[in-house]
Amino acid sequence: FRIRLFTAGTVASLFNSLARGAVTLVLTFYLQGPSMGLDALQAGIFLIPISVSIGLLGPLSGYLSDKYGPRFFATSGLIVSSAGFLLLATIGRTITFWQLALPLSLVGAGIGLFQSPNRASVMNSAPPSARGIATGTTTTVFIAGASVSLGLAFFILTRGVPIADLQNIFVGGTALTNAPWIGNFIDSIHTVYYVSTAFLLVGIIPSVLRGPP
Repeated sequence: FRIRLFTAGTVASLFNSLARGAVTLVLTFYLQGPSMGLDALQAGIFLIPISVSIGLLGPLSGYLSDKYGPRFFATSGLIVSSAGFLLLATIGRTITFWQLALPLSLVGAGIGLFQSPNRASVMNSAPPSARGIATGTTTTVFIAGASVSLGLAFFILTRGVPIADLQNIFVGGTALTNAPWIGNFIDSIHTVYYVSTAFLLVGIIPSVLRGPP
């Protein structure tokens, strides 16, 4: 952690995982929940844009960062994902595939832009003899951030929705179209994505401060 590039990239990765660890889970609740009422297959189709944009931008950003350095691309990825999360924080009780495609594409594009350059920056900063330790450390930090993100999302969602009803939605139970807490449910989703945006904005700081290679 005395190595500036290693520490900056690892801390940026932590905040990135804190932000996006729960994005798919929360959208699953939303798409299969009482306001949308989709089945698992339909919900999966709605989530396709995030995977497509990651697949397209990840290799490209990795190639460009090898030529021009990781700081611009990794930082841009956090900014682009922030824009996507802000749009997700405005979703209403119902949404079409194409309305959801834009914010999900931005989130996925941001992940693709960030992940490859940041990972390469972290690993290249470590001496060859310590790269196994570096890999284990960064992976642990990433998984810890994602786990906290899931716990925090559940905590926020259960403030306005009975836990039994959330579990019913998650296992594909009957959608409660007349549930009295639908408004609270949507507000809780907004809160999750505002918190995610805040994590990404904080993550921009170490990403910028990593400096040139």
